[in-house]
Amino acid sequence: MRNTLRDTERSQTVVLNLRDRIMKLLTPILLTLLIGVTGCVASGLDRKFNIYEQSKTPLGIEGLAEFFYWEFDENELLWGLEIGELSGIKGFRDSLNLRLGQSRFEKVINKESTQSLDEELLLTAINGDRRNALMIHTGKIGHIRPINLLEAQILNYQLVKYPLISHPTEFHGFIAFNEIQNKYRVYFGASDQPWPPRPDLLLQQLTSDIKNGWQLKYHLHNHYEPESKDFLGILAPSMSDAQYFKMLSEEFDLEKALITNGFHTVEIRSEDFAKLESY
Repeated sequence: MRNTLRDTERSQTVVLNLRDRIMKLLTPILLTLLIGVTGCVASGLDRKFNIYEQSKTPLGIEGLAEFFYWEFDENELLWGLEIGELSGIKGFRDSLNLRLGQSRFEKVINKESTQSLDEELLLTAINGDRRNALMIHTGKIGHIRPINLLEAQILNYQLVKYPLISHPTEFHGFIAFNEIQNKYRVYFGASDQPWPPRPDLLLQQLTSDIKNGWQLKYHLHNHYEPESKDFLGILAPSMSDAQYFKMLSEEFDLEKALITNGFHTVEIRSEDFAKLESY
C-alpha cells in the first residue's frame, strides 16, 4: 500500500513538473499571439474612415441649400470599395429592389454599368445626350467601376436627408488635394431641389484655396431617373454636364469628372472632355 502511494506521488510530481515546463515554453508564444490579435483589432479601428467625423467648415446657407467643406488627411481607405453599412444608400438599394423586383433590379444595374455596347450605335445617336451616353457605354471614353468609400459617404450624406426614390436630388462635390499638407477637401453643395444649387460659394472658396496649394482633382455629382425609367441614374454626362466639366477644366484645371448612381461611378478624364457633346 505504501509503495502504491509513493508511486502515485511520484507520478503526480512528474505531471506537475511537465505542466510547469510546458507553460514556461508556451507563455511567450501565447503573449505574442495576444499582442498580435490586439494589434490587429487596434489597427482595424485606426483604419476606419468616417467623413461625418471630419472637420467641417460652413460656407453659407441659401434657403434649404447648404454649402461647406470637409477636410481630412489622405487615407487609402477613401478609394476602397468596402463602403460598409450606410443607411441612406442601403435604403435606396433596398427600395429599388423592392420596387423593381429582383430580376429587373439586376438587369437595370447591369445595363447601366456596361461598357460593351456596339460602337455602330453612335452612328444613329439622335442627340448629344444620347451620344454622350453611348461614348461611355461603348467604352470609347470613361471607366465605370463600383462606387468607392469616399463617394458613397458623400452621397449618403444627402440620401439620409432626401431619399433618392421618394425625394430625388443632386449635389455638387468638388474634391481638392493639398500635396504639401497631404490633405483632401470636399466642397459640398446641395438642397432639397432635384437639381444641384449654383455652386458660387464653393467656387469662390476653391479659387482662394487654389492660390494656397490646393488642386481640384475631381468633381463628383449623382444622377437619378424618374420611375418611368426605373429610377437608376445614367452613368454618362448630359450636354450640360459636359459643358460644365469643360469650364472646370479650363478655369480650375479639373483632372477627372465623376458621376455616381449609388451602385457604380464613371470616371472621365479631362483629356476626354472635348469628345463629349455640349452646348
